[in-house]
Amino acid sequence: MEKSEIEHYLRDIWVREFEKEEKLVVDEFDKGDIELLAKKEYVKIDDGFVNLTETGENLGRSLVRKHRIAEKVVADLFLADMDEMEELADQIEHVMSEEVEENICRILGNPENCPHNNPIPKGERSNDLSNEYSVPLVSCHSGESGEVSHIKTEDARKLRKIMNLGLIPGSRICLIQKFPNYVFQLGNTQLAVDKELANEIFIKLDE
Repeated sequence: MEKSEIEHYLRDIWVREFEKEEKLVVDEFDKGDIELLAKKEYVKIDDGFVNLTETGENLGRSLVRKHRIAEKVVADLFLADMDEMEELADQIEHVMSEEVEENICRILGNPENCPHNNPIPKGERSNDLSNEYSVPLVSCHSGESGEVSHIKTEDARKLRKIMNLGLIPGSRICLIQKFPNYVFQLGNTQLAVDKELANEIFIKLDE
């Protein structure tokens, strides 16, 4: 089996074992495939049943997380339909590093569910956003500056509009005025957003 096939196996087994709480019978699987997974110590076979080992469980959870994050970014940013979304997500998840995964989560505001409404398993640094002190742009005062922490919206249209302005996690901005629109400095450019969008942009203010 190729690496991508092994990853698909582990992802499927993890969902069935830990989300659907199914009992997995060894006869359901191709004998050569399941023996290979057992040889690699991803699964254990006991009394005719298959269970993930601790290594397999951790890898399976990570793969499910990457796949569902990939689905989310494809659906939100590329407006793909469900069939296209699955195909693109399968391609993206296999090349997604942990750093890219975490950066995508920051851009998407640490989403909790994929487009199918399945929960996205927590990552090792999933609590970073909640622990990091940041405030929405609407709560900032004129003259305050800081770094964009994350974008928090479930509206793909808003997310694309914000990203088209060049506002991504790590961008440094300074708020100039709050009325009638929120005007801020981004690099050498002054930009403006309405209150609705300003409420979705979170800033870690300078101390």
